[in-house]
Amino acid sequence: MSNELILEQVPIEGGIMSNQKPCVFLVDDNIVNLNTGKIALREKYTVITMPSGDKLFASLNKLKPDLILLDIDMPGMSGYDVIKQLKCNPDTADIPVIFLTGKLKAADELLGLSLGAVDYITKPFSQSLLMKRVEIQLLLQEQKNELREYNDNLVHMVDERTEEVASLQDAVIIWVAEIIEFRDSETGQHVERVQKYLKVLINAMIENEAYRNEVSSWDIEAFLKSALLHDVGKIKIRDNILLKNGSLTEEEFTKMKMHSSYGKSLIESLEEKVPNQTFLKYAKILAYRHHEKWDGTGYPDRLRGEEIPLQARMMAIADVYDALISERPYKEAYSHEEALRIIAEGRGTQFDPHLTDLFVSLSDEIKAVSEGLRNGWSVHEGIKGN
Repeated sequence: MSNELILEQVPIEGGIMSNQKPCVFLVDDNIVNLNTGKIALREKYTVITMPSGDKLFASLNKLKPDLILLDIDMPGMSGYDVIKQLKCNPDTADIPVIFLTGKLKAADELLGLSLGAVDYITKPFSQSLLMKRVEIQLLLQEQKNELREYNDNLVHMVDERTEEVASLQDAVIIWVAEIIEFRDSETGQHVERVQKYLKVLINAMIENEAYRNEVSSWDIEAFLKSALLHDVGKIKIRDNILLKNGSLTEEEFTKMKMHSSYGKSLIESLEEKVPNQTFLKYAKILAYRHHEKWDGTGYPDRLRGEEIPLQARMMAIADVYDALISERPYKEAYSHEEALRIIAEGRGTQFDPHLTDLFVSLSDEIKAVSEGLRNGWSVHEGIKGN
């Protein structure tokens, strides 16, 4: 009986058989074996017989079986050739294959199993043995499929949970940043704008040979999120200093400078509860070091040059630029051009000279951020390499 005739007897709807019996392909060049196998299995399974590997692959274009019974010694493509081709195709690689053979040597069995066969049946085969072997392998395959589906669902659940936790973390960070801004009402959306300047700067650094290696080792997403907490220490500064309508006295300024140490302490208290968090590592650097100066006249530790972490040197420029273009009780807002001029004048004294040059060269992009043209960016948006 031809393969085409047999397939006509098994209605296929969209590549899926209309009945619900598991489908078994029986491939053998011996008509007696085909008939014997079909008689043994047809009560529980839909059995489609075919005489060669070529006919098998033609049939696979129309229907994917649940299991393949495959003769090894066939003219043209041998069973070994067939299974190699099956396992190379992702669409057929997971179909269990049981080899049928009239000669079984240990070396032959080992070869077949190494190529991906799940079992061997020696011909001439017992009908009851054939039925039991097929039943066992289909049961195992069903269990594998259930386990795969369970794992896929578990991965999906973990991904959803991870996303929920990340969203909660982002919300808490923004909430803390808003509390800081609420107390220091004149700063407006200062921390958010500073984060956006850093995005522009870090994109340029990724393309700059002088910084590429160091920046590529960072968790950029965590770094940019941590920027929102660079002024977290201001929570512990008294209102009469933080909200003073005028210049600070020397004593008041000394107390104001404590916000960097306060920020470090607050973040370290979090690190004790959730250690080894990259986000907190960056947040502590930014909170504690963003007022250090290139020439060693900054605070709290008068670090100089490259003793100051690169992240803090970046923050120093972005933070001062935004302070310059923002109105304060004690000063009017500078224009973008005036602010960049003052930043450039601080090259090599207050600021890292190379970062200063890079920041000034990004004038148009920085101005776009300062004028609100990029409001609504997400942490991911605009970061090259992500």
